[in-house]
Amino acid sequence: MQYYKLLTISTLFVLASCSSPKSFEFKEVKSVRIEKASLKKNVINAQVAYYNPNNFDLSLKNIDCDILINDKQISHYALDTNLIIMANSNFTVPAKLEFELSNILPYTVDIMFKKPLKITIVGNASLSKGIFTKTVPINYTTVKTLDLKESMVREALKAIQK
Repeated sequence: MQYYKLLTISTLFVLASCSSPKSFEFKEVKSVRIEKASLKKNVINAQVAYYNPNNFDLSLKNIDCDILINDKQISHYALDTNLIIMANSNFTVPAKLEFELSNILPYTVDIMFKKPLKITIVGNASLSKGIFTKTVPINYTTVKTLDLKESMVREALKAIQK
């Protein structure tokens, strides 16, 4: 009988001490680079910086979200990983986005003249702490300019080398 009381009390203590993880705080989208620019498939690489406001380490299991430019969807992003995130720390997540030229065509003039674009990330992330997993929402917006000149020079050099 003593054993069951002790087990019940310790289980309640463990459950009470486990707080629900807070959603990560978005910091910035950095090092946005156009990897491939073509008439069909285009690729952008970026690093998305976050802050973990929790007092405990978490494991990022996956991310599933849509990427919007000026409130219109241009791509879908999915990351299936097992990234350990330290407590109260900054971290970055790689993002490789593929999209069709027709999705970004309305923004080409803005990109060429380096006008800022509203970039929104909307979706969910699965976080885990031990055996407990929770899905938290992602809803971040930033304003960023994309440098097309750098990628055009890189693509031209590749074509010359071939």
